[in-house]
Amino acid sequence: MRTALALAFAVALAGCVKPVTADTVELAWEQCEGAGLPDFRLLQCSAVIAFPGTTPERRAAALIVRGAIRSNAGDYGRALADFGRAMRLDSANPQAFFERAIVHQARGAYDDALRDFDAALALQPGLQPAIERRAQTVEQKAEAYEAELVQLNALIEESPTDADLLNNRCWLRATNGGDLDLALADCNASLIASPNDPNVLDSRGLVHYLRGDYAAALADYEAAFALEPDNGHFLHGRGLARHGLGMAAESAADLAAADELRPGIARLYATYGVPTP
Repeated sequence: MRTALALAFAVALAGCVKPVTADTVELAWEQCEGAGLPDFRLLQCSAVIAFPGTTPERRAAALIVRGAIRSNAGDYGRALADFGRAMRLDSANPQAFFERAIVHQARGAYDDALRDFDAALALQPGLQPAIERRAQTVEQKAEAYEAELVQLNALIEESPTDADLLNNRCWLRATNGGDLDLALADCNASLIASPNDPNVLDSRGLVHYLRGDYAAALADYEAAFALEPDNGHFLHGRGLARHGLGMAAESAADLAAADELRPGIARLYATYGVPTP
């Protein structure tokens, strides 16, 4: 019933909105970013976005406002689409990154949220809402890590030789700044239960890399890559290990090839606290 009423209300509003012209587009923009009802504002924003004479900067701003309205309503998919369009029009707009970060935070995608908060702050240092939200997200990520770790601990206590569970805990610890000695023990135990599993070799390779044991990391990534030569994660890891060993040319080739196989992998690893050289 509520959905039907909301749809009827939106249709009624749509019937009240006059077509935007060069004479009325400024009013539509004022109503888009104003303090009216969200559904009415969304329609006004859409009208500004669709108007042929709207400048790219104004269209990006209207997309950001519309995305924020959709975000507040829990329509995260359309909100993300709006922010993505806005960034293509105005890639230096910190508000687009800030608003998208809020969506990621609400969805529990804390690494993505932190990346976007950082992007917003790089464009506008001192942006206080981004600083506050980023700190909140760091806390939420830590709480989520602890909760997931508690859950894995309980499952492993019931099934202490489950290779997948042990690998999951190894990876969780490695990518969240956990105890690397315990992470290594988990990966070793997982490989005992399931020898030559490329995913576990990949996890242990990252643990070795984070511990500064680049030769051991390279050995694991080489073994994983031999088993699955088209896996971008393994290539990226091998590139990191090779860089640690001073193999600059080989490292650069691996990192470039990894990005072709898995576009954006460098950004993903940056969220793990592993920047690409």
